[in-house]
Amino acid sequence: MHIRVLAPSACVDIDPIQQAKQHVSTLGIQVSFARHLEAQHRYLAGTSNERLTDLKTACEDKSIDAIWCARGGTGAGQLLPYLDTWLLNKALIGYSDSTVLLNYIAMQGGQAIHGPVFQEISQKNLLENQPICTDAQEVLTLLNPLLQHDAIHYDITLAACSHTQPITLSGKILGGNLSTLCSVQGTPWALHLKQPSILLLEDVGESYYRLERLLVQLLQSIDINHLEAIILGDFYHCPQRGVPQSIAEIFAEHLNPLQIPLYVCSWFGHGEKNRPFWIGKNGNIQKNQLIIYA
Repeated sequence: MHIRVLAPSACVDIDPIQQAKQHVSTLGIQVSFARHLEAQHRYLAGTSNERLTDLKTACEDKSIDAIWCARGGTGAGQLLPYLDTWLLNKALIGYSDSTVLLNYIAMQGGQAIHGPVFQEISQKNLLENQPICTDAQEVLTLLNPLLQHDAIHYDITLAACSHTQPITLSGKILGGNLSTLCSVQGTPWALHLKQPSILLLEDVGESYYRLERLLVQLLQSIDINHLEAIILGDFYHCPQRGVPQSIAEIFAEHLNPLQIPLYVCSWFGHGEKNRPFWIGKNGNIQKNQLIIYA
């Protein structure tokens, strides 16, 4: 397997990326860096043209099997007007600011994995004597057709504040970082629900009032008739600031009148745990399990 590491968003700290490369290479996987990986333009990993060039070059290189985003931050949305079907040639791995790329790929029928960025995989959620975290190991399993399972199971819990208690739900898996998703609503690259869908949402550093505003914007800009359920991941370091309600309780106030069930979990987001899952694949919710099909 050959993985290309590139930075479509903010500028990188190369040391943890070099460390991750060394550790992944011990597993027999080839890792190469994009030409402009260490570039810097303000707070971005190079100009839009440099980042776009790296992305297109990787997608068109037949020797590369998958593309792994070095980090998130900001800037991926600047590339959206220049994307084309070449982006569908490879699986893309990332989260946070890469959410707009993942959902673009998913809506076009490509392969996208919401999972840890490359600079994290040798630093977060490590077990003793393991070169990379279990989340990154699962990413490699998802990429390897010889190791893939027909379906991956994830634990979720129906939120106590959710008034709707369905038995089984089915839909296309979409979502990611809430604030990043909302940043492109109202543009040609906005999230569109054209079939029954399940949204997985997370965020970092946003105050509760901002998260509520973002949820309202999202609900008002999509076809909620196709929204089967929302699953909340980790809302990491989101300051509550004296608000008595939890994130789930606030979101439920908006979802309950719409009869949209709300689930919670703790296995994806900006916190210590960020288990990978396919964006754009079909999934089922059965009681307290999300099942995503390969």
